[in-house]
Amino acid sequence: MSTDERPELPAELWLHIGEMVEPEERYKLIGLNRLFFEIVMNERYRNLSLVSQDGYSFVETMERLLYVLSRSLASSRKHSRLTEYLSCGCGCAFTRMPGIAKRVRTLTIWPEDVCRAVYPEKDEGSHFKTVPVDKTPDTIWRKTKRRVFKKDASPKPEYTVIRLPDLPKPPARLRMFKQALRGLTNLEELSIKRRVRLNGNYQPLPPPDQMFGFLPTCMQECIWPAIKKSVRKLTLDVDNQFFEDFVPAQENFPKSLRHFVLRLWSTPRENFKMSDEVVPFVRQLSSSRNGSLEKLSLEGDCQALWSAFGTIPNLHNLELHVPAQIIIQQDTQDTDLHRLLLNNAESIQHLSVIPVNTPRRSSFDASAEPRWQQAGVDSPKTLHKLKSLKFKFPWRGGVGSETREWSSALNYYALLGQNATSLTVQDSLSLAGLESTLRAFHRVRQAPFQELHLNVTVLSPAVVNTITQLCPNLVKLDLVYGTLLPDGEFNSWTLKPSLAETMLAKFIQQIKERGCHPCPSLTDISLMTYVARTGLKYHLPLMKAYAEILPSIVSFAGIRDATEEALAQLEPKMAFLAAGSGRNAAWS
Repeated sequence: MSTDERPELPAELWLHIGEMVEPEERYKLIGLNRLFFEIVMNERYRNLSLVSQDGYSFVETMERLLYVLSRSLASSRKHSRLTEYLSCGCGCAFTRMPGIAKRVRTLTIWPEDVCRAVYPEKDEGSHFKTVPVDKTPDTIWRKTKRRVFKKDASPKPEYTVIRLPDLPKPPARLRMFKQALRGLTNLEELSIKRRVRLNGNYQPLPPPDQMFGFLPTCMQECIWPAIKKSVRKLTLDVDNQFFEDFVPAQENFPKSLRHFVLRLWSTPRENFKMSDEVVPFVRQLSSSRNGSLEKLSLEGDCQALWSAFGTIPNLHNLELHVPAQIIIQQDTQDTDLHRLLLNNAESIQHLSVIPVNTPRRSSFDASAEPRWQQAGVDSPKTLHKLKSLKFKFPWRGGVGSETREWSSALNYYALLGQNATSLTVQDSLSLAGLESTLRAFHRVRQAPFQELHLNVTVLSPAVVNTITQLCPNLVKLDLVYGTLLPDGEFNSWTLKPSLAETMLAKFIQQIKERGCHPCPSLTDISLMTYVARTGLKYHLPLMKAYAEILPSIVSFAGIRDATEEALAQLEPKMAFLAAGSGRNAAWS
């Protein structure tokens, strides 16, 4: 059959064919047709990270975004027949390549490092690159001789070092950066993070006057006009003094933003105050005119961060990373944090409270925010429309205060989750901690939970019995455990993998004998455990054993008739960077 007469298959059928191919052979499909080519290229260049101060890496990344060939390759004879060129503003010509800017969906920028890459502190000198040397093809005799006498079936490549062209000057780099940013028209997620917080050490930063000139230029002239229609998630992890430079003009305001993450940090010099632009920006994102913001995440050390917002329109999903001392103090219901929750009690349906370890309250200036501690809460003390609650216990101090802090936080979480139907605890709980947590909610709730997402150190019949007694109406159970431990056994059995099936059978037998199987209303169960050098994996045999005990279970991790292959697609992957693979470090 000729190429013109070949029938066009649906994309779903091509993808189904791809699933039937062995994983190590799938890469060959990239040359099969345009569909597989587009899928591979979109995945390869999906995530872009501009987090390096290296000028050469920065320029190389900009060249790729500007549809240009690397300058080291453009100067080679191999690509001399490509005739279309593009000038970057520094007097150099580059060979045009297929564009990749429109394939970028996620962009991460560290402004301080990008500023250093554009405006280096000192002369960067010459750059060199190691490239393989072309060799004449091996004959059959040479291959046989090498295999027999040297016992080596593959020839060792030879390399040479070449000197790369000089980098463009800072003005030309800035023009390249602006032009590259304007091409990111399909960007869905933008993350701008301050390097000092991520690295954990205070390295020298660019001068403030340089940053004040660099940030507004990039954000207002390049980024916001390009992404205002496409961006779905925006993360601003910035210093308070630079926040105004990130606020877009009205004509460039994002129209389809779903999730806004704000991490705002101030300094004692600023008296821990918050920029006046923060509250209007958040309110406009959640206003009925836009009506697209679904989730808001807040974190920071500005004291007014919790008291300034008041009522936020259309706020359904709220994630708070709060100072730990607010959660553990005795008057938890009299804080600005609690007032923020009560002011939005009519709209909040999903709440996440994650304590972070911040300096003690004595480090805050009381004059900066006199309402840090409030008294006399007159409004209702519950979130009556709350559907799901996720929390983590705060840091634990000395031995004498550990129980008090843990209990104080638990009581406050139980107060917030009186009406929630779903509970998620991010901490790894022991049997005693699990029982205390569920009993605290059981005392204040009128109806049991329908969904539980827990992490336990040991999965034993006693753990299953505790969940069954305190949550008898569960519909969905998501459990991550460290060790499967039947009664009468010790953790040392994990050193002998050959005993795994025996322990599983013993555990199931104990569950049947004691009748402490999960609730009869349970329809979906998810059991994951930690596997060495792999990470979290679903334990399908254990889930099937539960399904035999409880016929009401119809799905595992939300999948009917789940298989090992289907569950493996849901497992969190452990990613490793392939150093020396030849790929630009900006593409991860």
